[in-house]
Amino acid sequence: MKKYLVGLFALFLIFSLVACSSESSKTSKAEEKNEEKSSEAKAKAEAIAKAEAEAKAKAEAEAKAKAEAEAKAKAEAEAKAKAEAEAKEKAEAEAQVRAEAEAQAKAEAEAQATAATASSGGSEFFANCTELRKKYPNGVASDHPAYQLKLDRDKDGFACER
Repeated sequence: MKKYLVGLFALFLIFSLVACSSESSKTSKAEEKNEEKSSEAKAKAEAIAKAEAEAKAKAEAEAKAKAEAEAKAKAEAEAKAKAEAEAKEKAEAEAQVRAEAEAQAKAEAEAQATAATASSGGSEFFANCTELRKKYPNGVASDHPAYQLKLDRDKDGFACER
């Protein structure tokens, strides 16, 4: 019986060792699964963080590009406004020069007309023979107040004769 008890005891030890090892393998498998799940969770968290960082970087890049485009558009608008202002100033200066030239030409014409009237001794002035003939159809003699040397083509002392 002693043999029988020793055998039983040996069997009991073997079964308990097998049970312990299977439990330890089960716990190690559970631990491995937990580790896998935690590593998967970490990987997912890292992927999410990476995606968020990429999205943030993309948004910042878009904002920077938009700001650069706005700055470029503003600079172009300022350059265009400056060019328009310069063109306007140039046009105004040209208009002023043209107005001064016209005023000077008009003053010279009036001076010549006054001088022509004074030199001919007359009080009437006609730009051409057509105007003179409207008032004096047969022309005027050199002693007439409307006589002008420029209207006497043949220089015979009679202007705008027919």
